[in-house]
Amino acid sequence: MNNTNRIKEIKHIKKMKINPLKTFGNPFDDVKISSNNFGRFADDTKAKLIHNNVNNAYTPLIDALNVKMIPFRAELSQIDTGINIQVGKTATVDGFMVEFKGYMSENYVFIAAALGGEKTEAFGELYPNGKSEYTALTKTKAPTIMARLKTVGDKYATELGVNISAKLQDFQTQWSQLRQNQLDVKSAVKTNRAERSVARREVEIELIKIMHFIGNKYPGDVEQCMVYFDFNLLYAKHKHKKDPNDANQ
Repeated sequence: MNNTNRIKEIKHIKKMKINPLKTFGNPFDDVKISSNNFGRFADDTKAKLIHNNVNNAYTPLIDALNVKMIPFRAELSQIDTGINIQVGKTATVDGFMVEFKGYMSENYVFIAAALGGEKTEAFGELYPNGKSEYTALTKTKAPTIMARLKTVGDKYATELGVNISAKLQDFQTQWSQLRQNQLDVKSAVKTNRAERSVARREVEIELIKIMHFIGNKYPGDVEQCMVYFDFNLLYAKHKHKKDPNDANQ
């Protein structure tokens, strides 16, 4: 069956009074369900199975779910650790930006004097758009600015003196290293997020099996089935650690 026909079939199914996708599909395959909330739901379901495990009736279900939860929990831990590291790398980059802006602002007068004043060609090469270009620097513009400083710092090394010249040239090296470290961690976090869906899906399948098992035990008895499942946990809102992926660019 080609994709066009498959899409038509799915649209037809969704219009049916009894929706097979909801009955036999995966209710956890929803972008609105975060992995943390999904994990809480899985833990809560397991706890309820254990609490109601009369004559070990649910032991096979509990054991199977435990096996699938191990890699899923490991991946969530990796994501959390990755974000912690990324927060640290972002703080390091941000700290560099603060130091850089301060240096370029505080040494504006000294650099101007060393280059013969604000009207000279040399000063214009370093501050073509005035001091604000440095004090309001963004991460997007940083690579261009750092390259300029390295070039000008080397070109006018004699006029600027050893200390200022070396400092201007070293900014590019510092920036490149710090920013690359931050981007490497960011990339690793994204990779982990893509890969974690495999482990999560394994847990989803086990929970679907548990839902069908309970449904088979109490056919048509929604109230009794709901003793084992708190679906509100899947969409609960919680305060969480900020992901710096969307930090100022």
